[in-house]
Amino acid sequence: MKTLKAFFSVLIVIFSFTSCDVEPLDSAIDISTGGGSGTSVGIFTAKVNGVNFVAEPEAINASYSTSSIGNELNIVGLNTLGESVSIQLLNPSLGTFEASYNLSDLNLLQYFDATMGLNGTFLSYNQITETSIGTVTITNFDTVGNKVSGTFSFTGYNPSDSSTRQITNGVFTNLSFENTVD
Repeated sequence: MKTLKAFFSVLIVIFSFTSCDVEPLDSAIDISTGGGSGTSVGIFTAKVNGVNFVAEPEAINASYSTSSIGNELNIVGLNTLGESVSIQLLNPSLGTFEASYNLSDLNLLQYFDATMGLNGTFLSYNQITETSIGTVTITNFDTVGNKVSGTFSFTGYNPSDSSTRQITNGVFTNLSFENTVD
């Protein structure tokens, strides 16, 4: 056993010295904005039943695309606990949108908690009362620079057990989105 521990200790030391190279800084990278193309990292936060939800910057996805019922803006943010919040807006623009399950003005909000398994979905649409409670306000919608900002809140209903989650103080700021709308 001592021989095995010694072998792995030597292996770790060898990897420590051989796997790290000092590389020169690429002058094309703007380190003041976090690197890459110089675009700033977006923010996606909310409170879920009063507890902070903060999406990981690399786990925020937004897109603006054409569907059979109109142009859709979809935003999803995921945190390290396996929780996600998603927003789907039909024909977005500056202004406030009420949550709705109607095809003519489909605006859906959802919270998902992976720790609850298949029963972790909370929708802005309540199937029992056939009502939706929630709003999304778009404060910046730039389809040239492909950035969106706004606020949101909603009551999430769980269709499995009729429990609810209050999603409040939702904010998305300077989110980059993929734009495939002509």
